[in-house]
Amino acid sequence: MTLRRPLLAAALLTSVAVLGLSPASAQTIPPAANSGTAQTQARHHARMLPGQLVDGRIAFLKAELKITPAQETQWQQVATAMRENANALDQAISTARGQPGTMDAVQRLTLREQFAKVRAENDARLLTAFKPLYTSLSSEQQQIANNLVVPHHGWHHRA
Repeated sequence: MTLRRPLLAAALLTSVAVLGLSPASAQTIPPAANSGTAQTQARHHARMLPGQLVDGRIAFLKAELKITPAQETQWQQVATAMRENANALDQAISTARGQPGTMDAVQRLTLREQFAKVRAENDARLLTAFKPLYTSLSSEQQQIANNLVVPHHGWHHRA
């Protein structure tokens, strides 16, 4: 059964946000040699679950933040939270994929509510793990983190 494009797009954007990356900094998977058209590759990547990409994102963030040996303990808590978030999102996406191809308005809203709950739980988990790490970061590392963690859904709040 297939998902409607808006639902899939929301799930993928949620996965990027849940894992703590801006869409611009999210790591992409290089296309395999002779793997087909760009459209085929895009469909393949869209079907991937966040858990299939999380270790690459964790490695990317660790390298970008220049985590020191002294910060490793706090970093491991963040990495664990990111993996748990990816697993929770994988489960939500798998459940959504099991829904009928045509859903009524109530079913769509229910699904949106479920994704919102997963996103809220994931945000809380990541924040709990990230706060101690952030306080241990140098001002340079904090600036990098500030640039990697974008406002919710890319909305820019103006003062």
